[in-house]
Amino acid sequence: MVAALLTMPIAGTALYFMDQYMNPRNVAAFAGMFAIVGVIEKKYIQAGLWLAFAGAVHPLMLVFILSYCVLLAWMKSTERPIVAMGGLVPLAFSFSKPSAAYHQAMQNHAFLYLLRWQWYEWLGLVGPIAILWWFGRLARAKKLHEIEVMCRALIVYQLIFFTAALVVSIPLRFESLARLQPTRSLYVVYMLMILFAGGFLGEYVLKNRLWRWLALFVPLAVGMFVAQRGLFAASSHIEWPGAAPQNPWAQAFVWIRQNTPTTAMFALDPNYMEIPGEDSHGFRAIAQRSMLADAAKDSGAVIMFPSLASEWLEQVQARSNWNRFQLQDFHRLQEQYGVKWVVLQQTGIAGLDCPYQNPAVRVCRLN
Repeated sequence: MVAALLTMPIAGTALYFMDQYMNPRNVAAFAGMFAIVGVIEKKYIQAGLWLAFAGAVHPLMLVFILSYCVLLAWMKSTERPIVAMGGLVPLAFSFSKPSAAYHQAMQNHAFLYLLRWQWYEWLGLVGPIAILWWFGRLARAKKLHEIEVMCRALIVYQLIFFTAALVVSIPLRFESLARLQPTRSLYVVYMLMILFAGGFLGEYVLKNRLWRWLALFVPLAVGMFVAQRGLFAASSHIEWPGAAPQNPWAQAFVWIRQNTPTTAMFALDPNYMEIPGEDSHGFRAIAQRSMLADAAKDSGAVIMFPSLASEWLEQVQARSNWNRFQLQDFHRLQEQYGVKWVVLQQTGIAGLDCPYQNPAVRVCRLN
């Protein structure tokens, strides 16, 4: 019954993940859903294989998925909640005060600190507990014992990681523990909560009434389409493999991949992914070339590996006031970091050889 109830929303979740460009975190979480089904059906070898796959794709997500699987198996066998699950959270981290560079990187990830959340964000943390409690009551009334246990396990699971997130949010000395990212546990909570909601809707509300399905999913699909066009207005809604990109930044990155040496080092605005119209296209993924550290995405690697913090901050600060750079500033980067190419928005810089340009950016060689 559980597998049948989850089949429809799992398929919808798979389509969502495909739409999100197969983000490794999403792929790992999706594999985790099958591992959870394996635990519910006591197919532990199957669950273990899915967990191994999830860990290979995204090791950190494995922590949260495995934590829930262990808690779920425990609660199924004992039929009572277990609250002493702190051992599932790895704590092999330093409690010493983090460096100034590491602290700077953490500022780009305020979502890791509960005390910095807005009031409406707290609703997203507290609300699922009430919803899961209601789902558990509904499952009990429908005699869906496995769903009831899963809901109770999720409530305990969220309370455990909520406590962990609160602890790392308070003293600065615990800042290095924030790399555990306990708020990522909400991935599992929301995915299962949405799966339960989809299952209950399909089984007991929508049933075999076509108009009900259309009334729910047509407005939902239209709303998501409008939101995505607003977020990524300068890119194709569907980017087919092998098709030429419409986004001018992505076009420049493709040109770089096809026309520059594989050993070339590039410099871009450290906040280039936040520029309107860039639409979060990653330089390294498309151009397949090296670049100086950026302020946003690379700070995510820094919080996991603090030894990178000083080098990351140095490279980001070396490009302060990027939009005001002149030829001598680019040559400074060339001498300091071996930069041979730059991707610019600004025009009118004398002495730069720019073999490629489009309405948004230009790619220039440093001689």
